[in-house]
Parts: sequence; structure tokens; C-alpha cells
Amino acid sequence: MQRYDAAQVHAAMVALLMDLNVSEAHATDVADALVDASLRGIDTHGVRLIHSYIKELEGGRAQAKPNFRVTGSLPAAALFDGGDALGVVAGSAAMREAIRRARIAGIAAIAVSHSNHFGRADYFARMASAAGQIGLVFSNSDALVVPFGGATPLNGTNPLAMAAPGHDGDGFYLDMATSQTAYSRVLHALHHGLPVAPGLATNQQGQDLSQGGELGALQPLGGVKGQGLGMMIQILCALLSNMPFDVELSNLYREPYDTPRLISHFMVAIEISAFVDLDVFRSRLSELLTLFRESKASGAEPVRVPGDLEREAEAERRLDGIPLTAEDVELLGRHLSRVRDSVVTAI
Repeated sequence: MQRYDAAQVHAAMVALLMDLNVSEAHATDVADALVDASLRGIDTHGVRLIHSYIKELEGGRAQAKPNFRVTGSLPAAALFDGGDALGVVAGSAAMREAIRRARIAGIAAIAVSHSNHFGRADYFARMASAAGQIGLVFSNSDALVVPFGGATPLNGTNPLAMAAPGHDGDGFYLDMATSQTAYSRVLHALHHGLPVAPGLATNQQGQDLSQGGELGALQPLGGVKGQGLGMMIQILCALLSNMPFDVELSNLYREPYDTPRLISHFMVAIEISAFVDLDVFRSRLSELLTLFRESKASGAEPVRVPGDLEREAEAERRLDGIPLTAEDVELLGRHLSRVRDSVVTAI
């Protein structure tokens, strides 16, 4: 793989999406989110997702020119119809609406219907954090996780995220799935003949995958607790927006690409100054983060807080560039500068 400057990758992605009739504003939203994930070292949710998003646009699963609708008569709560937009586009617009309403009401909750895969949940939570608010984000997804003690997957990996601002760009940035591990990690282990630890996944007979067999589903995070969190997210997302259950959703990477996935999200923005002076909050949060970071470590690695590893990756990749596969470069094609200076280094 070669590394490319983040700004050039961003510009190439915007141009590619605009070629597919996506507006410049919406193309920028997508490029912002995917480049952000790649910069922060989350390549599974970074630039490589553009391949799937292009298939969604070309097949009709996602609409290049979505018609957003916001309904509800209450100032702090609303239903946001994403119009089958790319999930990043719908998610960005919905969080902006939540931030705007929270400025007025102190807190705002937006249920999002008719959306698609939206990438990293913390990206949207950090939009609120950048505005001096606390952001909470949830999304449902296609069922890949069995209930505790169950054999049939009924929950998605259903992520949740929270972001809160500290001082000088610091903050608390949590993004986590409600499965014990990622589906891609189990597939990677199986592909390379590596053992799968007990408690991570089940085989197609519903037994623990460590006993052998083909991958069936993932186990919930922390047993029944993860199952409960996954169900909670279905309730906040699918039920409040009146969208399908996880088990009724199609997979991001599989056909049909001409049928909307009907993914749903739930977003909350909290105006910090409605409760405490923002500078006081920032100072106390930074104090809390420092308390954890400077606590005694049990091994050679220091104690970290959510978001630290991603910040470290971003510092390195802003200097050395984002790694792109040959397939990424081919897709971005003529939009990605071929000049020598565009290639930062090789890995």
C-alpha cells in the first residue's frame, strides 16, 4: 500500500461523488467522515467504505439527491426522514439539527429513519463536542449478534458513541459496538487459520466457534449485558423511527443494491452551558482524563482513555499520509493526483 496526503484523498473523493450527481455539500460530508476515520486509524470505517457507498448510489439503494423531512411539533425532539441518503449524509444533517435545537432547548433528540450505513458513530458525536456540547449517537444494523445463550442472531453490532469536549482539543471520545468483537476480525482469524478465542462467536450450529465449524454469528459484549445494550439501541433507533428490526435489515456488503436498507439512528445533543459553565466543564473533564492517564499502569503501556489511540494515529497519519490499497487508488482514479508529491511514502 502507498500513503497519500489526506487533503488530496479528500478532494478526490468529493470529485468522484460529484460525478455521481451527489451535491458538493453532501460529497464533502462523506469525504470528511471517511478521511477522518482513516486518519484516526480506523481503516475499516475509512476510505475503503467508498467502494460500498458507490455501489449503493449506482444501484439505487442510496439516493444521490435525498429529500429530507423533519416532522414533530416539539422543540427538543423530532423525526428526521433521511430520504434513503447515504448514511453519512443523513447522519451529518440530523446531528446538525440536534445541535441547533439543543442551543435553544438545552437538549435535543433526533430519531433518524430511512438511512444507510453511516460509518463511525463517534464522528457525529464529535460534531456536537466541537460545538461545545455532549453528543450521544446510536445506530442499529443488520443482525450479526446472537442473544446471550441463543443461536439465532437478532441484534446488530449496534454501535454507541459519546463525545465531550475538554481543553485544547482534548476530549472524551467513546465509540463501541455491542458485540464481543468485530465480524471482520473473526473472518480474518479463520482465513489465516488462527484460533478463535472462546466467547467471541458461534458456529452455524449455535455452538462456540472455538469448538470448530463455520462462522455463524458474534457473541454479545459481556454476555447478557451486551444483549441488553443491543436491544436498547434497537428500541431507540428502530422503534422510535418506526423502522425494521435488525433481523429484517440487509447486509451492507451484499445485494440487493437497488433496495433501501432502512437503517435508523438516534442522536442526542446536550448543551453543556445549560447545566454548568462550559469552561468549568472543559477544565474538569481534562482533569478527569489526566487522572486516568497518569494513574499507575499494570504493564509497560500507559493507561489511556477513549480516543487516545485514535489521536495518536491521527498525529502520525497527518504527517505520513493515509494508506490506500490498489483498489482504493483505482476507484479514485483520475481524481487522485498522480504527481510524485502526492505519494508520501510506501508501507
